[in-house]
Amino acid sequence: MMETVKKWISEHRSFVNYFLISCFVTVLDIAVSFGLEKCLIMLFEVDASKAALAGNAAGVVTGFIVQYFLCTKKVYAGSNAKTLIIFFLTWLLSLGLAEGIIYVVRTLIFKDAEGIICFFIGKAFSIIIPFFFTYFLRKMLIPQKTDSIIEKVNETQEVSGNE
Repeated sequence: MMETVKKWISEHRSFVNYFLISCFVTVLDIAVSFGLEKCLIMLFEVDASKAALAGNAAGVVTGFIVQYFLCTKKVYAGSNAKTLIIFFLTWLLSLGLAEGIIYVVRTLIFKDAEGIICFFIGKAFSIIIPFFFTYFLRKMLIPQKTDSIIEKVNETQEVSGNE
């Protein structure tokens, strides 16, 4: 069982790294989103829907910056202008998708409610759907690192003549 898990992780290292980075970025995104939303409501008396959209946008922007730097180190084959442009354009699509989801959930479904449950339901859908959308789109457009353990073993065997 453990060998199967190790093999799967090795074969899907870029997805695992992307997922772990995305989990970290999600926590950061939620903290920024929630904090800004509450500040806008409490300090500036902004209505809940507008505060939710502004908070979500700030969280996503913060997440984009952190995710770009981490992914270019661990998931993608380096950072260059093309990678940055693709990453940015897919992020814009993801931001639009996330904002649309937040708008539908918070404004149309929950009718501007301010509760924590409303926040987390909207935020969950605005994270999960764009996560898969951007991962698969970026996977098609940006070269991935190829550093699986199996490939390293095969390269080592080829170099030493053991096949």
